[in-house]
Amino acid sequence: MNQFKYSAIDKRGKSRQGNIAATSKSQARLKLLEKGMSKIRVTAPPAGENSGDTTPILGNYIYKDANGAIQIELSDNRPSATDIIIFTKQFATMIGSGVPIIQSLMVLAKQQKSPGFQKSLSAIQTQVENGATLSAALKADAQNIFDTLYVAMVEAGEESGNIDEILLRLVEYIEKAEKIKKQVKSAMIYPVLVIGVALAVISGLLAFVVPAFAQQFQDTGRELPQLTQIVIDLSDYFMQTYPFYILCLFATTLGIYVYRRTEKGKVTTDRWLIEVPVVGDLLKKIAVGRFCSTMSSMLGSGVNLLESLSICAKSSGNKTVEEAIEGVRRDLEEGLNLSESLSKNALFPDMVISMVHVGESTGALSEMLHKVSLFYEDEVDNAVQSMLAMIEPIMIVIIGLLVGFIVVAMYLPIFDLAGGVA
Repeated sequence: MNQFKYSAIDKRGKSRQGNIAATSKSQARLKLLEKGMSKIRVTAPPAGENSGDTTPILGNYIYKDANGAIQIELSDNRPSATDIIIFTKQFATMIGSGVPIIQSLMVLAKQQKSPGFQKSLSAIQTQVENGATLSAALKADAQNIFDTLYVAMVEAGEESGNIDEILLRLVEYIEKAEKIKKQVKSAMIYPVLVIGVALAVISGLLAFVVPAFAQQFQDTGRELPQLTQIVIDLSDYFMQTYPFYILCLFATTLGIYVYRRTEKGKVTTDRWLIEVPVVGDLLKKIAVGRFCSTMSSMLGSGVNLLESLSICAKSSGNKTVEEAIEGVRRDLEEGLNLSESLSKNALFPDMVISMVHVGESTGALSEMLHKVSLFYEDEVDNAVQSMLAMIEPIMIVIIGLLVGFIVVAMYLPIFDLAGGVA
């Protein structure tokens, strides 16, 4: 046993700090959860006291091991979304077939290729063997592999006695979320890739092709056309200053990354992104679709409406959307129904509000939200395809004009020389 320091919020909402005896940070966190604590932060014991856990410095890439030594990993060993989906499907099948949870976890842990996932599942198995519920063990996972939504739905499954059905519902939700994520990546990566190729081609022309032509023109001793001289001057300027611009690009990228990791930076950039033309419309559709899908899964699993909204806000992925959903939750606490509250926020279209109103009136809110989420899946897919169809010709025209400008500028002296000879 080691003494772990902790800070947490108790049942009455008061801040608590102290020490707790446990064999690992995971077990310490579980003990505090069982006491009704929330927002738990557990600190490892001093170096030399083997806690059986690690202390992250930079995510899971740089960390202190159990003895306090700094370790560096090239991979964080976290499972992919596909790993989570396969595990959840297999877990649901085994539980539905009557295999005990502990035995299921033990078998599935041995099958995992990810060392981090294997370690987490083994730790969860140990917690369940020690008497913890599956949801509490998932919540206490030191690597936070299973998010709040996953844990809440498992907890609802434990209360209703149909964990296998809830797990299959989770698989459907994760697969939808992963599909949308891939769509967004394809929409964002394509223009970035095209811009990168364009910059590489133009840089290559300015760094290698233009100087070669400039040397030949200089040997002739003829006065160059103004357009050609502009391109040569631009090439000289580029060769002299490109290290500075590369450094600026690196510093800007790093600055944005660090700024987004702050609370204020996340709020500011998320608000800006959702207001950007075209991209903002796509992000809004994704946000509404995710909201409907998450709410449908949570309500269908037996999670109450207020808790569903709270979890939905945390899993939104965008601070602006999170604030909007938290506003909806506060309205419900004050007595408004869901459709009335949604109508107060411009994020939610009239169609969604109308469908939610019908769902509330008929007692089929989960089913209505599921239908809306299916509609927005198609909307997101169409929006991504439209964006790519619009970006492609614009990028081709811009690249063609830039490259054509440089080529024409370089050939103008040759045409003049040929005319002079004639």
